[in-house]
Amino acid sequence: VVRSNVTSALCDRYDKYYNSVISGISPDVAIEDDSHVELFERRSPRPFRPSNSRGDELLAGIGFNVHCQGLSIDVLQNGAVTPAAVHYSVTHGAPADHAAGFGFQGVEESPDLGAEASSGARGGLRRLEMKRVEYAKELDDSISGLIRSVGEHFKMRAQVASARQQAGVKMSRHIPPGVPAIAHYQSKAIECAQKLNNLTWNIAARRANCFSQALGIAVTSYLASLSDGSHASKGYASIWQRHGYLVTFEGLLSAVGKELGMIEDASIAVQMLRKVNIVLVSDDVNVSSNNGESQRVPVAHSPFVNWVHLACVTNGSHSKTQYRLEIGLNPSYYQNRVPEPLKNGAAVRLFPVLFQMGVDIRQWGVNAGRNVSSQIKDKSKGGGLSTSESFGDAQNIPGIHEGVGGLINDGDDDDGDEVGTADNEIGFQLNVDGFRKLNAYAHSVNPTAAGSAAASSGPPIFDSSEQIQMQNLPPHPLVVPLSESIKASAGKMEHSVLDHAAASCQKLGGGSTIFCKSGKDRTGMQVTFKEAQFIQRFIDRKDAVSSEEIFAKATTLRIYGNRVPICEKNAGEAMYAFNPLQAQFMPAMLKPPPITTQWKKPET
Repeated sequence: VVRSNVTSALCDRYDKYYNSVISGISPDVAIEDDSHVELFERRSPRPFRPSNSRGDELLAGIGFNVHCQGLSIDVLQNGAVTPAAVHYSVTHGAPADHAAGFGFQGVEESPDLGAEASSGARGGLRRLEMKRVEYAKELDDSISGLIRSVGEHFKMRAQVASARQQAGVKMSRHIPPGVPAIAHYQSKAIECAQKLNNLTWNIAARRANCFSQALGIAVTSYLASLSDGSHASKGYASIWQRHGYLVTFEGLLSAVGKELGMIEDASIAVQMLRKVNIVLVSDDVNVSSNNGESQRVPVAHSPFVNWVHLACVTNGSHSKTQYRLEIGLNPSYYQNRVPEPLKNGAAVRLFPVLFQMGVDIRQWGVNAGRNVSSQIKDKSKGGGLSTSESFGDAQNIPGIHEGVGGLINDGDDDDGDEVGTADNEIGFQLNVDGFRKLNAYAHSVNPTAAGSAAASSGPPIFDSSEQIQMQNLPPHPLVVPLSESIKASAGKMEHSVLDHAAASCQKLGGGSTIFCKSGKDRTGMQVTFKEAQFIQRFIDRKDAVSSEEIFAKATTLRIYGNRVPICEKNAGEAMYAFNPLQAQFMPAMLKPPPITTQWKKPET
């Protein structure tokens, strides 16, 4: 019954999605005038999903607060303006199933399993998948025990069968219900199967929501890179067609509480993108061999993208599933802007890589092995917290002793998530995995003498059979700085990991996305820092540039650029949701200008 209800809800969601899209392109449907509505309450442009809709189950499959942020540099010479350079980044909220939450999964449908809550499955996909393996082993052990008990029962009965037959007692062929060992393992096997099936179902639904978000974000990055004519002029289109489109996800989440669950969801969602191949199609050509136009989903409010169609194209199931995403483009745009290597049905597979580095006080607490919120609470109650050791001048922040409400948040309704399970290893593990993939891609695209043997075998893939090859590759010259940063990042906030990952991706012709929980505050600091680096590198014509000059440009972008309006668009206030305590513990390159931050004394 539960699965039937969930399936019905998914079908209802599809109908509402499709009807909403159709209403956006139909000339018979009037578009509501929302000019009188507050910015953060508008749904204009209509496809936009604000960060305050994270908990909306109906929108769980749509990426939220997604923006394609572009920076163009024009050169003024002899009174003429000439475009010189363009920089794109996609910013967004964490691609996670926020609506489902990060509490216990797979037990809520079964009241009889309430006792399992203390040891049940909770968190994001990465943790849930590990719990699922544990449940599967429990079920296997229970079934093995049941088989063993049944065998012992028949063995024992065979020993007395001869005597009973001589006495004229007829032997039964069934197993009586009162055998303790058999009853125990039978009950245990049923319980384990129910837990495993419930969790498997929840994981499947969660994967669908997270994958859908990540796919929309990755495609946005791909189309942004496609629109940037410099990529085509540098020959990157041929690289994409042969080796795949490299897209790096730069996460700024802290590995504790709800944000740990978001990291776990995002890591699996990004990994699933490797299953996708993208085909660009002129809208006047039908290249779908097995599907009619009726299965295309029209795209409203876009002058260039007319429709999309996602289809499963491979034999097999589960990990072998592959997807083909066809994107129908305006014929004129297709002919004039799409490079030749990407035309005529050429399929470009996504090559996704994730790097993660927490950059706020919560991550500092995880690295230090401390619970930040609990320490502040203890201090406010006169506890023994040594603030001079732990927080420096934090005890002088107004209001810190009156309570902790609002001290550690980003202005959203579901904050207070700094308390909970912490994992100070997951960031390092994800970064090492991301480095191996990026290193394999670099060797494939630009072979070196040391890695030429492996690179000559073709584009790298992520199957388990390739893991040994990826691990044995020496660091490519393009990713050596990234390798050193990751080695130095164990147990501390090392922002240079994201810095070098982005630089390597740019040199390899890939696209990048940036996200935190809501995609507005920490994300705003990171994207403006990257843009400031881009400007300074263009001016100095070299990679090594002055930090002071970069910081000054980043400050200008943070005050006068588009990130403050994005905050207002999402939260209703034209300010970054940082307070002095948060700002104090952020890396220097990400500290917000005080004039742009909000600080409200927490209520007692």
